[in-house]
Amino acid sequence: MMIDVGQITRRQRYILLDSIDYTNKYEVMAVALFYQDLSEKGNQFVENNNYTKEEVLSGFKQ
Repeated sequence: MMIDVGQITRRQRYILLDSIDYTNKYEVMAVALFYQDLSEKGNQFVENNNYTKEEVLSGFKQ
């Protein structure tokens, strides 16, 4: 997964959230799994990829 090698950008994250069809349970699940995976990474990994834990939590809540 792109997350594992630190290849997810903030721009890609916004594209992901803006383009999701919230009536499609598979798309919603895919985004939820993305944020779950990202939330399980350590703080250093998250910070090295220009995120904060707060941003990850916010995305997961969306």
